Amino acid sequence: MTARPCPACGKLQGSNAECLSCRDAAAKELARDARDVTDASLSERAAAAALFAARPPWYARLGAGRVLTKLRLLRMVLADYATGRYRKLPWRSLAVCAAAVAYVLSPFDLIPDWLVPVGWTDDLLVLAFAWGFVKKELREYCGWKGVSPAHFGL
Repeated sequence: MTARPCPACGKLQGSNAECLSCRDAAAKELARDARDVTDASLSERAAAAALFAARPPWYARLGAGRVLTKLRLLRMVLADYATGRYRKLPWRSLAVCAAAVAYVLSPFDLIPDWLVPVGWTDDLLVLAFAWGFVKKELREYCGWKGVSPAHFGL
């Protein structure tokens, strides 16, 4: 999303949760990110998630450790799928994981992340939606990987 003012509210487009035009712009960006999920882009998204988890920005360091733990698991799934080690994940679930990681890492959100802690609510909602959507597949992945699903809140 380009940094330009919203024609309806005048704030940065996609940053005002009360403005329907901003919400629509943020939803279109999320849909565009989800369409861009390809085998080639998965390794890039996994690398971006690894960098985010290793050195999170200041606002994410203040957040709960469970969120970063869930992001680490999503990164592990994307990385193993991109390298071909784990291909049992359905494409729909893979797209949800990649879109959730892309949204959480994106600086343009429905609610800007720098509005601590209110700015994290949209990221947490997207992560919770994705987590609920792929929970069964993530449990199977944990079994394959040999890690405890309880560590990741499954």
